[in-house]
Parts: sequence; C-alpha cells; structure tokens
Amino acid sequence: MTNGYTQGMGFVPPMSVTLDNIVTNVAASNLPSYNAATNYALNAEIIDAQRVIWRSMLDGNLGNDPATTTGKWQRIGVENRLRMFDGSLKSITENPDLIEVTITTGRVVTDVQLMGVEADSVQVLMHHQVHGMLYDSEERSMLRPSGNSHWGYFHVPLERLTKLHLWPLPAYTGGTVTIRIIRPAGVARCGEVILGRSIWLGNTYWRPALGFDDWSLKKKDEWGSWQVREGDFSERMKLQVLVEGTEYGRVRDLVVPFRAKPVLWIGARGIDGLTTLGYITSFELVPFAHGKSDCSMTIEGVEQ
Repeated sequence: MTNGYTQGMGFVPPMSVTLDNIVTNVAASNLPSYNAATNYALNAEIIDAQRVIWRSMLDGNLGNDPATTTGKWQRIGVENRLRMFDGSLKSITENPDLIEVTITTGRVVTDVQLMGVEADSVQVLMHHQVHGMLYDSEERSMLRPSGNSHWGYFHVPLERLTKLHLWPLPAYTGGTVTIRIIRPAGVARCGEVILGRSIWLGNTYWRPALGFDDWSLKKKDEWGSWQVREGDFSERMKLQVLVEGTEYGRVRDLVVPFRAKPVLWIGARGIDGLTTLGYITSFELVPFAHGKSDCSMTIEGVEQ
C-alpha cells in the first residue's frame, strides 16, 4: 500500500474446466444414464452426457427425456468431481483425505483461486511438457491460530482458512496445473476453483467498502419473538480505483464483456476480504486532471 491506495486491482475470467481437460482422483458418479424405455419412480436419479444429475419429480416417469421436457425432472447439478468448477459456491466437491486434479490448460494461467475450502493444506504445481516443473507452491497450511493475543494463540482452537489465492504462475502455454487439497483422516472439500490469466485495471484506493447481502427470512411475530429461516447470502464489495494515464477507454472495454459473467474480482492482491467471485453491478469512470481517471465499481458476489 502506497499513497493511500493498494497495488493492483483487476479480475480473472475463469477458464472452462470439463472432463475433456482434467484428470482427477475423485470418482465418477455411478448413476445410470437416461433410458427412454425405463419407467422411473419418484426421486429416481439419472445422469446425462454432460454429467448433470436429474431427479424424477413423479412416479411412472416414462419417455420424458430431461433434455427436452419440463416439469418432469429436477436439475440437481453436476456430479461431485465437477462441482468445484461449476461457477457456484453452494455446490461442493468432496473426497476422503485428498482431492487431486490435474488440468491441461492450453493457455496462459497466472492466477489460481480456491474458495470454500475445507482442508489442512493446499498445494498447486505447474508442469510443462518440455521445460519440466515450473511452479510449486509447496503445501500451504489452511490452519491459523485464533485470537489476537498471546493467550489466544495457545488456548483458542485453530481456525480454518477457506480461501487461497496463488500468483503469479509462469506465463506458459502447453502446460498442466495440478491442485492438491489435503485433509488426512478427514474429508477434503472445495466449493470453487478459478484459474486463468489476470487482467489488471488500476490501483484500489484504501478504505474500500465490504459487506454482504442476506436473504434469510427474519421477522417478529405478534408477541415480539423473532421468526428466522436461514437463507443464502452473498458478498458485496465497493471499490474506488485509480486508473493511470488515458487508460479509461481501455478499462471500460475490458470490463464490458464480463458485465453479465461471474469472474474473480481482486480488489488487492494478498487480501482475502478483497477477493470475490461475482458480477459487476455498477461501473462509473470519471477522467480528471493530470492524466488520471477515477473509477467506482460495485461487485456482487455469487450466493453462498
């Protein structure tokens, strides 16, 4: 942080990760594929060619292909091994002891972000078919002492970090990225992995506004007692960004294609609270004197 702003504000458009470009130790679903001749019972589940799971919404569900009919099948989501790449923080990939995924990138990847992690440690490696090992984060602990005192360091239970952002990976194409989420004698979990090439816009002024939106139902009854039904929530981030020189046109052009797509927004490198997966919902850029431009933006995170 210098002169009242942080170094580096930008975003990472996630690269597409499918069964065509990954190898993983997480087992494939053993659900059957859809068969038009099968008479499905209520709550019976099948999986389609895109590895999406569907649940029957009625008894005697015969001849109703979930790809072409409505009101007969409920879309549950992708199978376990792909949930960490589906753009949602609510669906979670899990596996005993270890989740290991190797992704053939086919493009430059500079940043890897993990969110919704339950693990003891995480390791990310990049390997090139010609040049060998290019990057090894080594095992990064996801455990940290609690409290802000000497007593708390020794006596308060450890906290688990749920986010990890690793950068910069070498700017190579033709390589693979391996992600290892490690939790010995437990169940390793991950909500989302975003990897791609970072796009930098400017520098965030210090004092950003951080919050969250909550869709829980909270109301008082006629006796004054609270009635609460917990719902989803999402992060909210408001940033003031200093754009250098005459870059205001370029910044706008970079942001516009992603106005309706979830991307990883980085308010400042190395600060987890200023990193979220979500949508830009407001953008205003004001050119001012001495070749500087002031940009304000609001980022709404995906639901959790």
